[in-house]
Amino acid sequence: MEALERGLGLVGRSASTPGFSVEDSSRVRVTLRKGLVKVVSAARPLRSMEGVEFVGRRRIAESERVQERVDARSVTAHAAMMGGLGDSLKSGYVLKYLVVVDEHTEVDSTGDVIEKLKNGFRNFKVTQYNQKPDLYARLAEGQQPKVMMITCADSRVCPTMLHGLEAGEAFIVRNVANLVPPCEESGEHHGTSAAIEFAVTVLGVERIVVMGHSNCGGIRALMTRDAFSGDFVGSWIRIGLPAKKKALSVMKGKPLQEQCRFCEQEAVNVSLANLLTFPFIEERVKSGKLRIHGMHYNFIDGQLTSWEIEPEEAPVYS
Repeated sequence: MEALERGLGLVGRSASTPGFSVEDSSRVRVTLRKGLVKVVSAARPLRSMEGVEFVGRRRIAESERVQERVDARSVTAHAAMMGGLGDSLKSGYVLKYLVVVDEHTEVDSTGDVIEKLKNGFRNFKVTQYNQKPDLYARLAEGQQPKVMMITCADSRVCPTMLHGLEAGEAFIVRNVANLVPPCEESGEHHGTSAAIEFAVTVLGVERIVVMGHSNCGGIRALMTRDAFSGDFVGSWIRIGLPAKKKALSVMKGKPLQEQCRFCEQEAVNVSLANLLTFPFIEERVKSGKLRIHGMHYNFIDGQLTSWEIEPEEAPVYS
């Protein structure tokens, strides 16, 4: 309520937040007159104000006084339409169909991928979030991951699923071909480098893992292309050119598939070498405060290969 009055949105709660009660489980939609957004909740609306319409089994007049309940556990939508939300969009585009989903939300089973994502979240809310209140209360205060993972954006590679990771355990970056660029100060858009800097210098991760995988499209493009300018993919994958050179030398005369398999793993080593071009990483590796690892996930045979690189004079790990 206070947030909406400040133009930041409407905050609502439903069945798991202490301090609020819900009289019944009727469906509620919250819509702003601008027509840009609706918020769906199972709880009967606890509050109403001018400009917002609550629609459930019964209609509540816009002039109805704000009511707050004080004894229940409930979680529903965090926020509804913000004043000005969507103003950054290109002219001619509007924000529509913004729906906040919780465990009570009814989601259509049309086969649409967005509906699948909503249903997936609803299941997560019931089977994970609501079952681990202490974990998510702790995560609400901040994150303290021990490991950073740099993996490929390939849809067949899901590090949280593969490694049984809990929320808050790993700081994860995914990009094409799981590449790490060398440290450089030119330019402005360094997403992977910024994530590395944040993970190491702010979060203080103790391990960094770069993980490649079988049948990587980015590595195959690296191995089969001759030109690497003129498009975003080419400009990015040329980071792995040293791995391509090595693969063509060591695997000379071998089928392309075998050359790519070698390059997939050597590209991980190129990324590990590039990690060491960041002064704050090399310093921590040499002092034993940070360890860096390579992995390769072979989803054809169901195997994971893991290795570590360290200075020839191995540090005493702290």
